[in-house]
Amino acid sequence: MFSAQIVVARWLLVLVAVTSTIAASAQNSGGQIEAKSLGDSVLIRATLQTETFQKETHLVIDYAAPEAFAMHRNVLGSLAFGEGEETLKVLADGFRLEVPRDAVSMATGPFLEDFTARHSNDLENVDVSVIMGWPVLQSFAFGLDFEAEVLTLTPAADADAEEAREDFFAVVEEVRVVGNQVHVPVSYDGGKAASMTFGTAGYHTYLNQEIAEALGKPAGDVDDIAFGAPPALGLSGMVALFPQPFEDPQEDPGTDWLLRPGLGLWSAYRLEINPTAGYLALMPQKDSNYSEADAEFYAAAAAEDMDALRAYAKRWPEDRNIEEAAGLMFGLGLEAGMPDEAQMRTVAIGLSVTPEPRKTHYVSSFAFPLFNSDRKDERAELVIALCEEALAYIGRSDRPSLRQNIQLMLGDRYLHAGRAHDAWRTFLSAAFYGDPRLDGVVRHELGRAYEALGRNRRAYSSYQRAASELTPAPPAIKESALEGLERIRPLLDPDDPLLARESSDG
Repeated sequence: MFSAQIVVARWLLVLVAVTSTIAASAQNSGGQIEAKSLGDSVLIRATLQTETFQKETHLVIDYAAPEAFAMHRNVLGSLAFGEGEETLKVLADGFRLEVPRDAVSMATGPFLEDFTARHSNDLENVDVSVIMGWPVLQSFAFGLDFEAEVLTLTPAADADAEEAREDFFAVVEEVRVVGNQVHVPVSYDGGKAASMTFGTAGYHTYLNQEIAEALGKPAGDVDDIAFGAPPALGLSGMVALFPQPFEDPQEDPGTDWLLRPGLGLWSAYRLEINPTAGYLALMPQKDSNYSEADAEFYAAAAAEDMDALRAYAKRWPEDRNIEEAAGLMFGLGLEAGMPDEAQMRTVAIGLSVTPEPRKTHYVSSFAFPLFNSDRKDERAELVIALCEEALAYIGRSDRPSLRQNIQLMLGDRYLHAGRAHDAWRTFLSAAFYGDPRLDGVVRHELGRAYEALGRNRRAYSSYQRAASELTPAPPAIKESALEGLERIRPLLDPDDPLLARESSDG
């Protein structure tokens, strides 16, 4: 325990040192830049530049992201610095940031790639390659004006609450940093003090479900929430609230964590937040962003009520939340043991509003988690139906690379269902239309299909190739291929050239 505390303490010291370096580099920088809300994210378009590198790109501005400057792996791989150069510049007309090279990290997960593919037309074919987060943004008074489509970064020391009062309708003080999150005071239930975290990612504004239920408002229709404690500006009614369980990672005893707001709320305001000076300034630009469709979906989702979700989908078939609702219904259907046909009808609800280039990706988002779950055997036919549906759109997909992974999953389930010939055809197709780095996996799966068909020489040859040191494959695949060779070897003629070649190679 003691040694673990030392490790944590050292990590915190490193984090503080890195954050301080980022903050120092942010001085005498910032400015105004065009910003837009797209795909429930805030984006800016700028040029990344060093002495030896330059790239025009879009950056996602995620105020609550713990990473300073998370960059797509392909762009990070090409990033280079001049001799002695220690910062990466983010440049646009009237805007400049310098990010320490040590603060640049690799973005994890497929978000940037998926976002670029999904919104390529709106992005004018300029990719999204960076997520810029809290360690960079904390050094500024951060301003957003969705109506004017402008983001403003002002060095924190150059802005204060008194100046903000001259330009905004309301100023909420006692904004605090807790851990690496910014907490804004709010009030509810007759003036009781609480807090909301500040972030700029996602659409929904989440309400602490435990508090909502304690208030007798499980559907989220709490009507006396306000910015500030004591109240400074009404919040209830500006957006529908989505009750969800909160797992509070912050040590902030005595203060209820009430809300996690999204862009659905913030897009109704011009705002400026300055944690260093401890304030959030707000100027309402809309009377309300409240959506009855949101409210109906949130209430049904919070209650995990399948009938209410179906009613919502029937009433609002083209709502922005339909895909999410279909995903929730699919999960509830699995828990309830709904038949495959009903589950596929649920998928079709979301598929009906999914653009053609995204249909394969959308359907595969149901297939992959199910295949990787402990239900993959009992719901093998459902996995097959999902994979077949996903492949029906692959010719027009913005993610054609999904083809091979879907085929590998489909072939595996065909084998499980005793459809060896279908599995063989699927794996054979995967061998011709795929990533050569998966060649060992494909050859191993072909070996399984040939073995199931009783074509032992073909199976042995496929396993040989999968097991070869020259063929890339995960260790588990190598081990399984060797086991396959052991099973089939006694079934071959002792004089078979495959065995002779193997002896020669040995």
